[in-house]
Amino acid sequence: MPAHVWQELNEYLVNHYERLDKEARSYADNVFDQLEAGIEQRIGSLPEGRAKKAVSRRLSMVRGERPPLPVLYLDTPVIENIIRHSLGERLPEPVATGSKALYEETKTLVKSGKLICPENSSHREALQMGGTQSRKGLDIMRTLSEGLSFRHSQSIEDFQIFRALRGFVSGNGPVDYRKFWQDAFEKKTVNTVMKRRSSIVFNGFTALAEKPGAGVSPQVEPESLSTRLRIRYDKASLKNEQQLQQKSARHLRDLARLGTRYLSIMGEVDKRHLEGFWAGQRIDLPLALWKYCGGNPEDVQGLMSFFESEHFRDVPAMKIKQDMWNTLSMDRAEGLRRPTGHADVNILSAVLPYTDVMILGSNMTDVIRGKLGFDSKFDTEIYGADEHDLIKAALKEIASGKSQGQ
Repeated sequence: MPAHVWQELNEYLVNHYERLDKEARSYADNVFDQLEAGIEQRIGSLPEGRAKKAVSRRLSMVRGERPPLPVLYLDTPVIENIIRHSLGERLPEPVATGSKALYEETKTLVKSGKLICPENSSHREALQMGGTQSRKGLDIMRTLSEGLSFRHSQSIEDFQIFRALRGFVSGNGPVDYRKFWQDAFEKKTVNTVMKRRSSIVFNGFTALAEKPGAGVSPQVEPESLSTRLRIRYDKASLKNEQQLQQKSARHLRDLARLGTRYLSIMGEVDKRHLEGFWAGQRIDLPLALWKYCGGNPEDVQGLMSFFESEHFRDVPAMKIKQDMWNTLSMDRAEGLRRPTGHADVNILSAVLPYTDVMILGSNMTDVIRGKLGFDSKFDTEIYGADEHDLIKAALKEIASGKSQGQ
């Protein structure tokens, strides 16, 4: 079948999938599976490098393992400089020019629906508590975020621990946290992103195999073929994911009270002492989760086995935070100035696994990217605010649609 016929067929399936009957959907799913198999085959044949990583990201977006729109995170000093420049404050060069360009380019990409730049609660709360200038700064930040937001960093960490603990008790393997990217964003943000999502186009990389693992039909010209793949969220899977989100949120909000009731059997005096100690050690919620998930043995003795496990050590927020503080402590011992505060460490450790691009202060970039290599570990592009050419190139790539395959 000629390439243009496959193109038209896929366009039809993408555009009318919701209207297809059960048998037609089954056929459509088979076509999509074959397309994904062809893409995987092509990805495997590509040399290591930026092109291979870009196509792999597109396929991850299609499968719902990454947000269907690229996510940009701006660190505190970057946001501050953008606000200062936008309010007319004089900044040294090239900070002023870089801040202006970053603001304008990011705003354009956000408005065109090619990027999201979620705000975080710490920045928002700090600006809300300030005076008139701070509130103007909030409006500037809101222009970039359009009201979309990450969850609070502690909430993201709680979600990760909940998934890790449940996997440990159930005897499952390591958790793929990126697959649960919706954990990182407010529900309104998830809903907005899902509505904005577009089909993802693979230019020059798609080959339709006769069946998964089979060779490419000689009638198809892979290099000239642009095939759209539906982002793999039909109503049923989206409903299941939303139900999981709601259940997880209820667990993390309400199970602390379950833990409190559990402690009541120990008597009021001991209860107050233990509650204070456990809360101080931040294990009151994990204890409640441990009991809820059926962890054995009960109480702290059982929970300690989880804290000593690979499941806990692999929780991204904990691992990133630990490595960051270890590195920052060593730098401090060597007389280097600490490049950030506790709040920024908490935010970075929570959102890093769910972002595509991070722009940080130059000193923090040296820690996160240079010393810890988190850009490679979490497949996130990390740039210092002073790396203007690299930032411009990354945003240009997003503007051209290459990060989505368009």
